[in-house]
Amino acid sequence: MTRPILVTGGTGTLGRAVVAELLDRHRQPRVLSRRPRNSADPTSAQWVTGDLVSGEFVADAVADVDSIIHCATDYRHMDNDVRGTRRLIDTALLGGSPHLVYPSIVGVDRIPLKMYRFKVGIEELVQRGGLPWSVQRLTQFHDLVLTIVRNAGRFPLMPLPSGLQFQPIDTPDAARRLVDLAIAAPSGRAPDAGGPLVQTVEDLAQQWSAAAGKKRRIVGVPVPGKVMRAYRQGWNLTPDNEVGTVTFEEFLARVIRRGG
Repeated sequence: MTRPILVTGGTGTLGRAVVAELLDRHRQPRVLSRRPRNSADPTSAQWVTGDLVSGEFVADAVADVDSIIHCATDYRHMDNDVRGTRRLIDTALLGGSPHLVYPSIVGVDRIPLKMYRFKVGIEELVQRGGLPWSVQRLTQFHDLVLTIVRNAGRFPLMPLPSGLQFQPIDTPDAARRLVDLAIAAPSGRAPDAGGPLVQTVEDLAQQWSAAAGKKRRIVGVPVPGKVMRAYRQGWNLTPDNEVGTVTFEEFLARVIRRGG
């Protein structure tokens, strides 16, 4: 019998998709979450209520697992992510040598966002922490692009930064890639993975407007600065590694059907 695969942050957007993918493949997920299980959570997943930063019940979570897919993150307190990852690695090393899979972001070392600097630091922790490891950089999720265009769509004129392109990936497609890595031999820095299409932010906004039944005029706004220049140079894209299969338009149709 195969041992469980631990999913940290298993109640977040990506973590839930990873748990669902593991169950679809008849692999046993173990969820580490700061909150107790509730009625919406899958009953067939093992559950540990604990905290990576404090260390509470982390030893129980990592006990006798094959792999760890480390989805837990707190974008408002990235220093906690660093401490939590260090705690996860150190605790796992006490009881074995599970394969650690860490999802990161395409262009994280080229786009000068403060959050990205933390992500690069966590990648380095994973690489030198002593566990077998794989790091998978992914492009932005459809959900993030939807948030961007939906927020702009609150106004009759949709203000969007000009010159931007995205290659959004569906969360289940990303989860499938992470599970592929977790059940295989450690691969180190895996090839970057992105969605099926590179599109301008204007095209993505038009798709949202049509799907949502909104009439909006899109206005490109020149935004200065190093961060936006890095995005305009395409450091957030990986056009030669189109792993995802679901387009943003198909994702929108699914969201609209669900009343989103």
